[in-house]
Amino acid sequence: MKKLVQFIAGAICPSCKEQDTIAINADDDQIYCVKCDFVENRPKEINLKKDTIKVINIEDFKRSKR
Repeated sequence: MKKLVQFIAGAICPSCKEQDTIAINADDDQIYCVKCDFVENRPKEINLKKDTIKVINIEDFKRSKR
């Protein structure tokens, strides 16, 4: 059986700083670098609070200016 390896395009390894060397093991969701010994468990949830995009309705904005 072939082992599925999925690379993360553009990802930089936090250990060796090489780009495009980070992969995800589909069996156990481990993230690892193919160039050095970096290994990390894939996060189970994503914290979007610091990266949240605020969306406004432009019509509401126009009404408040009248």
